[in-house]
Amino acid sequence: MEAQATKTFLTGLPVFEDFSSEDLDVILEAAIRRQLPKGSFLFRESDPGEAMYLLLEGRTRSFASDNQGKEFVFLIGEPGDVFGELSLIDDEPRGWSVQVDEDSTFLMFNKADFHTAMNAYPALKDKVILNLARMVRQLSLTVKNLALLDVYGRVRALFESICVEHEDHWIISESLTQQAIADRVGSSREMIARILKELVFGGYVKLENKQIIILQKLPERF
Repeated sequence: MEAQATKTFLTGLPVFEDFSSEDLDVILEAAIRRQLPKGSFLFRESDPGEAMYLLLEGRTRSFASDNQGKEFVFLIGEPGDVFGELSLIDDEPRGWSVQVDEDSTFLMFNKADFHTAMNAYPALKDKVILNLARMVRQLSLTVKNLALLDVYGRVRALFESICVEHEDHWIISESLTQQAIADRVGSSREMIARILKELVFGGYVKLENKQIIILQKLPERF
């Protein structure tokens, strides 16, 4: 993404909506552009919080894991999302890991530049707080689903949150493996395989070219 295209992209983000062209020039001068290949880590759980990142292109996944390698994915990052701002505010280490799901481009702001920017643009601090509130709401919904829904209910909630309507059916555009679904809903791959098999058998879902196609509204319970 070229400099002018980056600037145009930033003007469409809520965090920069009130910034003038000159303000954005200052922001871009303070930022470091980073390109990371698929599979690399933006940061890992327990790393020191030394920078904030804005995703320009690509996709990420934010997850927590245990010492046995089990992961729980709670957020899929899309262009325009911000990562790492929490650790810059409270000076605590990273609370989770962010891995690059496909080749991605970021703008990186180190801690000193971040605080300078917040002092120069008080409105930026408010935008950061709003972004944190959005994250808390997302995490609260995730916790609620884990506490109150069974595995099928969590799968149904996930599918409904990411599917896109297409003609007379819905498509999940992400290429999700059974393990990826299991990581997103806190279950095992074997359980996901059984649920998908039953949904296919019931005529609710079709699996085609590594894509999940929802043929009709999923049942409340299965």
